[in-house]
Amino acid sequence: MSRVRAIVQFPHPGAEHVPKDDLMPWNTGGHRRKFMISTGTVLDRDGNKDAAEVVFWGEWESPSHVVHRWPKASGLPTVLHRPCVADPPSGLRQNTDPWVFGDIFLYSNCKQLNARPARSPSALQRLDEGSIILFGSSCAGRFVLDTLFVVGEVAATYTPFDGGLDVEPIFQLCTLGSLAADDTATASLTLFRGATPTKPIDGMFSFVPCRRANENPRRFERPPISLPGIINPTSKQSPSGAKVGRSLPERQEAWSAISDQVRAAGLSLAVHLALPGRC
Repeated sequence: MSRVRAIVQFPHPGAEHVPKDDLMPWNTGGHRRKFMISTGTVLDRDGNKDAAEVVFWGEWESPSHVVHRWPKASGLPTVLHRPCVADPPSGLRQNTDPWVFGDIFLYSNCKQLNARPARSPSALQRLDEGSIILFGSSCAGRFVLDTLFVVGEVAATYTPFDGGLDVEPIFQLCTLGSLAADDTATASLTLFRGATPTKPIDGMFSFVPCRRANENPRRFERPPISLPGIINPTSKQSPSGAKVGRSLPERQEAWSAISDQVRAAGLSLAVHLALPGRC
């Protein structure tokens, strides 16, 4: 299988989870985003690195505690969640992908299977080290970013039902266990590990746009990202770009441009987020 070093625009549903109660259970409906709070490691606008409690947008389909609520305002979150872990319900439930918690970000399954031929590997399974995946959403005609994932390692080909991966138990429970409970249980998927600041790929690493939780204002819009010729700001369809090989200068230029745009929006880069505790 020939691998490609690509820049992928990966649109996923951008609507916010707004639970009625103060403990949101496992999500058994459609994917949405959460605005969350966690301890993490942050690179600020001046390149300084430190530990802090941060707020950020992301996917977390396991339970969460509601920490705060705000009135509605365009583009801004209305609920602040603290992610947590509980025993899963029986039957189908959503998995969390990409996974941005713990020492290394993971990308494990979303959009990795084609509809035709049924369950065949999509081009996303052929990404090589140094590829960039831009996870975000089309909101008000702009592509807004929640996770930049740099492929640091093509870790394994796996099937969710078989397990056997060298991963944190919480990831096994929240993502692989959820996959094993649905119709992808026996599908062939690829696990990718993200590059980190301590193990970058050509100077690039994965990050989540964030703000320190003690900053005012605390809530923020997801930063809009512009990369002409790479990002279609109105796309809500399947990921694009996985079949197009990009040179190292192209990828480094895109990574730097995105980092600059995130910082220009008044945000920092979270490069590590603590594993959620029990609910």
